[in-house]
Amino acid sequence: MSVTTLCGTNRYEIWRELNSRIQQFLDTNHNPEGIERLDASELEIEKAGEFIAQLGAPSLFAKERLVIIRSLSENSELSQKFIDWLDLHPKDNQEGVQVIIFEPNLDGRVKLYKALKDETDFKEVFPLNEPLLSHWLDEYVRSNGGSISKDAASYLINLAGSDQQRLVSEIDKLLTYNPVISKSTIDTLVEPGIESDTFELAAAVFARNDRAKALRLYQEQRDLRVEPILIIGSLAWQLHMLTLIKTSRENSSVEEIAQDSGFNSWSISKAMRLAVSISYQDLIEAIDKLSLIDRKSKSVSGYNTDDALKHFLLSI
Repeated sequence: MSVTTLCGTNRYEIWRELNSRIQQFLDTNHNPEGIERLDASELEIEKAGEFIAQLGAPSLFAKERLVIIRSLSENSELSQKFIDWLDLHPKDNQEGVQVIIFEPNLDGRVKLYKALKDETDFKEVFPLNEPLLSHWLDEYVRSNGGSISKDAASYLINLAGSDQQRLVSEIDKLLTYNPVISKSTIDTLVEPGIESDTFELAAAVFARNDRAKALRLYQEQRDLRVEPILIIGSLAWQLHMLTLIKTSRENSSVEEIAQDSGFNSWSISKAMRLAVSISYQDLIEAIDKLSLIDRKSKSVSGYNTDDALKHFLLSI
């Protein structure tokens, strides 16, 4: 029996890893009937014990089994039974059953996280930082018969965001249009992502001369069903980048700041223009206010994050 945990916030990489493991199983066993999938959130509580008891049993239809369990953390009864079961099945005990726990949103504070990390082959993947993301993007474009300059790659990331799943979709579309990806074709085919839009939102806030525009940009995101928590995260990303610029060495170039921080030069260039109009004290005040909204949104029952963010936009 081997037990693997796949978790983390990098959706592209976690799905790629899962599909790779499924393909490895099929290449070795040539029997799709050996693959079993379970959404633990849909399993009835009274059947949790029965499922665990049968987990290591051989199948009538396949000599080897690959059992994929998704959303285990959403079923407290099954989670506890699985933790107890792990104590009796060391991860180095190789039999005819492979178990994969697929948990994209596994909370690091819960008991299940510690048990899976200690007792399984644990793989947690996070979003790539900008240098690694740029390298991955270039490799993906070239492996699919296209080409893209470093400048255009940075521009695409800045416009579409850092989510690899979305970037794959945008790159595939761009390559179909023209295998040479340029800023011009990116502007033609790619809609700005939330990270790009929140930069415009941050610019409107700190310009202080058009509060109505800031509220309009915020409402546009909400109309697109972008949740407040995602807007908080993107604004925090912008504030983090502005802080790096404000605290960098005097007369540092775009390239120097990009190299030191890991952000791409296109993002730094845009942020440097915005940083000129912001004092360090204003930046600290904005970070404190946004941090408070973030904490309350996660801990205070009934907290109206929408109203808090609107007040934030008007009070900076």
